[in-house]
Amino acid sequence: MQFLIRADASLQIGSGHIMRCLTLAHKLRQHHHRVAFITRAHQGHLADTIRQQGFDCILLPLPDHATTSAQPQRQPETACNELPPSPPAPAIPHAAWLATSQAQDITNCAPHIRALAPDWIICDHYALAAAWQTAARALCHSKIMVIDDLHDRAHDADLLLDQNHAHTAADYAPLVPPSCRILAGTRYALLRDEFAQHRATSLRQRATPPARQPENALPHSQNILINLGGVDKDNHTLAVLQALSAYVSGSLKALPIRATIIMGATAPHLARIQHYAATAPYPSQVIANATNMAELMTQATWAIGAAGSSSWERCALGLPTLLITIADNQRPIAAQLQSAGAAIALEASQIPSPAFQTTIAHLMQPENQQRISQAAAQLCDAHGAERVAQHIAQLAAHPQANLRPATPADCARIHAWRNHPNIRAMMFQPDPIPLPQHQAWFAAQLTNPNFKMYIYTLGNTPQGYGSLKRIAPNEYEWGFYLAPDCPRGNGSILCTLLLQRAFGELGASTVHGQALRHNAASIALHRKLGFRQPENSLHDDHIAQFELHASEAWQ
Repeated sequence: MQFLIRADASLQIGSGHIMRCLTLAHKLRQHHHRVAFITRAHQGHLADTIRQQGFDCILLPLPDHATTSAQPQRQPETACNELPPSPPAPAIPHAAWLATSQAQDITNCAPHIRALAPDWIICDHYALAAAWQTAARALCHSKIMVIDDLHDRAHDADLLLDQNHAHTAADYAPLVPPSCRILAGTRYALLRDEFAQHRATSLRQRATPPARQPENALPHSQNILINLGGVDKDNHTLAVLQALSAYVSGSLKALPIRATIIMGATAPHLARIQHYAATAPYPSQVIANATNMAELMTQATWAIGAAGSSSWERCALGLPTLLITIADNQRPIAAQLQSAGAAIALEASQIPSPAFQTTIAHLMQPENQQRISQAAAQLCDAHGAERVAQHIAQLAAHPQANLRPATPADCARIHAWRNHPNIRAMMFQPDPIPLPQHQAWFAAQLTNPNFKMYIYTLGNTPQGYGSLKRIAPNEYEWGFYLAPDCPRGNGSILCTLLLQRAFGELGASTVHGQALRHNAASIALHRKLGFRQPENSLHDDHIAQFELHASEAWQ
C-alpha cells in the first residue's frame, strides 16, 4: 500500500512529531509498504532527515504572510477541486503551528495527494482536524489515520493513535466517527526496533544490585543522559548543565557524575552547549543527531529529559528519569508518569531552584533508581509500532468490520442468537433461556462496570457478540459467538477486535478463555490467536482452559 504522512517540525513544534512518524514509516516499510512525507518549510524543518532515511519528502513553502491567529478561516473554493465549499472550521488551540489555515494547507497538499493516490493518509499535527481530514479523504478516497495526544478537536479518521499513558478510547469517543478504531495508551507507543532489542539488557542490568565497594574505594561515576528534545529553543539544556555544576561543586557529599548530552543537529543552541560542556566541572560529551539512542540510554545510569514522546523510550528501557516540562502539552505526560512512580517531574522554571538539587541527590541513590526503573518498565514494552502496523493491515483487509458497545436495542437480537440451536450446543448451559430472564440479565450487565458487551458489525449489520468479564485486577474472561447467518471467516476478526478492547482499552494483563472439549473450532481459534493452556488445566476432560498475556499479543 501507499502511505502519505503529513507532519511538521519547527523550532516551536519541536521534532517529536516527525521522529515518531519516521518510526512508523520504517515499520510500514518493513511490511513492504511505500511511504512518503509532506512537511512545511518552517525554521527547523526535518525534510533532509526524512530524505536521509530513505523516504520521499515534499517540502511545502511557507506562505508570504503566515496565519498566526487561531481564529477560524474561511474555506476557499479551491481547497479541493470537485469538492463543495466546507463550513468554517472551529478554532483550534494550536492553529498557529500550521502557519496558514487548514483550507490553504489542503490546497497546497491536494496536487501531491492526487499524484500519489495514497491508500492511507497519516496526519500527525495539532493544527489539523476534521475539516482537513475530510477534504484529504475526498481527493482519492484514502483512509485516514490520526496521531494525537490532546483530544481537543474533532477528527475524521478510520484509525486514531494516542500513545500516552492513562489516555483512553473514551477520551476520543465524542471526537471521532463511531466506526473509528482507537488505539490508546503506551501499548501502542511508536518506538524504533532498537529499543525492543536493548530492553532485556537494560532491564537486567538495572535489576542487579550494585556490587559492594571496599570502604575506602572511590564511588563509580554515574552517567546522566540529558536530552531535552531535538530543538530546545529556550536552551533549558544549558540551565540543566549549570545546575549539575552547582551540584558537583556545592557539596562534599556529591557523588561523581559524567554527562552525555543529546541534541538535534538543527538545535539553535548546539554550539553554546558544546562550548559549556568542554569546560564543565565533570566529564561531558555532546552528541548531535545520535543514531544509537537505545544504546546510549542503556549505558546511562539515569536521565534528565523532556516530557515528550521520548518518555516512552526511557520507560521501555527502565531508565530512571527526572522529567522537565518544557511545553504546556507535556504537563499531562509528566503528571501521569510521576503518579505511576515512573519518573520525577519538575517544571523548567525549577531548574535553578533547590528542588532541582534535592531531586538530583535523590536520583543519585541506587535504591531510588531501581524503584523508578521497575515502575517505568511496566508502562511500555517497545512493541507498539508493530502492533499499530498490524492494526493498519487488518483494517485494510477488513474495512467493514467493527466492534461497538452493546446498547439496549441489542437485547432481543442477542437473545435470538444465544438461543439458536447451533450456538446453544457449544454453551456450558445449552438449554434455551426465557426472554424475561435474558432481559433481566442484559439490563443488569449494561450497568455492570466489570462486564463489557460488544456487537460485531460488518458495515452496519450486526453479525456477532463478544463480552469481557473482569475476574481479577487486570484479568478478564472473554466470551463470543457469531450470528448464525454470519459469513464464514469472521471469527478471528471478531476476536482480534475483542482482544484489542481488552488489552488496549481496558488495560488487561491477561485474557482467559474456555471451550468445551468437543468445540474443535473454538479450541483451534484460541490456539491460532496465541492462547496457551495452563499446565493445571490439561487434564480436564470436559473443558479446555486458555490464557493469553498482554506481552504475547499483538492487539
